[in-house]
Amino acid sequence: MNPPSSKQRAPGIPRRQFLKTGGVLAASTLAFPACVKLDTRTHDADRLNVAVIGCGGRGRFHLRQMRSERVVAVCDVDFDRAGGNLRAFSDVPRFADYRVMFDKMGKDIDAVVVCTPDHMHYPIALWALAHRKHVLVEKPLTRTFEEAMLLKEAAREAGVITQMGNQGRAADGLRVLQEWVEAGLIGEVTHAYHWTNRPVWPQGMTDFQPVQPVPEQLDWDLWQGVAPRRSYHPEIAPFKWRGYIDYGCGAVGDVGCHIMDAAYVPLKLGYPTRLRADSDGLTDIAFPNASTIEMEFPVPNRSTPLKVTWMDGGRLPTDVPFMPAGVPHDSGTILVGEQGAISCDMYNGSPRIYPDAYREQLQADGAFPERTLPRIRGGHVNEWLNGIRNGVQPGSSIVDFSADFTAMTLLGVSAMLADTPLKFNPETLKFEGNEAANAFLKSQYEYKSEFLPG
Repeated sequence: MNPPSSKQRAPGIPRRQFLKTGGVLAASTLAFPACVKLDTRTHDADRLNVAVIGCGGRGRFHLRQMRSERVVAVCDVDFDRAGGNLRAFSDVPRFADYRVMFDKMGKDIDAVVVCTPDHMHYPIALWALAHRKHVLVEKPLTRTFEEAMLLKEAAREAGVITQMGNQGRAADGLRVLQEWVEAGLIGEVTHAYHWTNRPVWPQGMTDFQPVQPVPEQLDWDLWQGVAPRRSYHPEIAPFKWRGYIDYGCGAVGDVGCHIMDAAYVPLKLGYPTRLRADSDGLTDIAFPNASTIEMEFPVPNRSTPLKVTWMDGGRLPTDVPFMPAGVPHDSGTILVGEQGAISCDMYNGSPRIYPDAYREQLQADGAFPERTLPRIRGGHVNEWLNGIRNGVQPGSSIVDFSADFTAMTLLGVSAMLADTPLKFNPETLKFEGNEAANAFLKSQYEYKSEFLPG
């Protein structure tokens, strides 16, 4: 089945009260969630009817994961690029416009996977929730802080099973980190360092490239979606959009929801109260070539805050207490405590205690704790699918975890764009005394109404 042209647009869902935007709160559940039974409303207890939106790029992984289910619809704005990923789904109905898909096939869909560019995560996920569909959204959950808060309320009202695609949240490494920290193996943690080898795409651009012809197979209007209208250029789509403020969140948005989990969960972080960013190459349209973001988190019953440092673009932590020279991974985390340090990779894997002599002594003393936290088998996608079948929210559900976690990482993006020290109030969910910085918490798209459910 051929995708519809851009002229075959959805007429829109009938107007209804769906979002309750007043008084949005940010209550974060930081522990691994309890098993809460929900009404799953699926057609088949054994196989779920799934729609995949975004079939190129990351969509390849999700389409393979869905072979155990019944893929009943696929949606993409460029089926030539996605073609190789869809060989096993040649008979599945195809749509260019997710709104048309929901209008025509909504009653046949149980669950939706969203793996589009960042700027379309919020509108598509919101549309799925408005139709009461279980939803998995790739990281970052949303492009802005406000979108994360609104999507959290929408997911709470929809009462469906949700998940963000940060696979480290379902891995053993994160649980090992939490068990080690709670056992006090490195003492009280005072500083967390996060770094990445990203960006691996251009950033620091000062202007958009000259107009290029739109490829015949690409629906450029639908690709832009809620974003401001710009001329097509291959330096934006299909891959290099992450560096542009209109579409992505830079390096911290790309992998912050992987890397920063290593501090957020074990240390039970909420929102930082102070932020400061230093960057190289920030422009009006693009994220910087390199950045450092410093955050301070209040710690109950402690006079000094916990410091968190994010570094990207080739910047690396140096002179870290207890650590040998250099960093053990190209992207990862170091938690520094009073007695030692723990390092891990981007997905919280390969946790290791330093210095080596201290780790060896802990082993000799039998100080490493028993495994007490529940383990997930089969990865984060299977955790979501099994959660739908059993009525159990997975570890990275929107309401209990991923909205607040994503919002925390995106505060760093706001600090980067503001380019000045900021104070954040976790009660009001605003920066104090800086309305220009508060504007970065919100989406200011001119075209959002036609892409959002009424």
